[in-house]
Amino acid sequence: ESLHLGITLSLTMGETVKNPLQHDWVLWEHIAGARNPNEWKQNMKMLGAFNTVEDFWCYFNHIPKPSEIFFDGDRKKVVGPDSRTIEEYSIFKKGIDPKWEDPKNSTGGEFYCRRHMEPDQLNIYWQNIVLGVVGETLDGDTNHINGVRVVDKGKTYPMFRIELWIDTKDMAVRERLRNRLIDCIQDGAPISKKGHPQFEWKDH
Repeated sequence: ESLHLGITLSLTMGETVKNPLQHDWVLWEHIAGARNPNEWKQNMKMLGAFNTVEDFWCYFNHIPKPSEIFFDGDRKKVVGPDSRTIEEYSIFKKGIDPKWEDPKNSTGGEFYCRRHMEPDQLNIYWQNIVLGVVGETLDGDTNHINGVRVVDKGKTYPMFRIELWIDTKDMAVRERLRNRLIDCIQDGAPISKKGHPQFEWKDH
């Protein structure tokens, strides 16, 4: 079974019918440079909201890939006419902010994988987990997933962190999601010399 989010278009009376997603989602970026919590919040920028397959791809295909903007071992890259440096992308359900303090996030925690990744691996890992989350193939009918983040942790060496945030600390739910997460993120990804990505757990 593919864990990818498929797109099918239907035509009715000459009009394209969009395919609805189960939830509404918001795509965020976080600009580097915050030194305190207030600045951190100010540096969060909503890139767009979507609730259909087509609108998701419209946003996702028109933002730079993580490898195109994150630290590559030489420099952090700047984006746009304002020359901003992006250190994080996140996609969360509408109404949930990508921060620990949000009530929906504070009851649970996150799975995270922090490691060096080759550019192609970073991009496909990020795409796979996003598709699994937005397409509801990771969560199924349980509705525990709040969102997903990819964060640039590189300073002198390229280091990245991929996170899956959920609303519960329940061990059975965590184990089920961890297993599905590992299967999802590896789907079609190039084989790494470091082996399969491993996810640790952190309470919020």
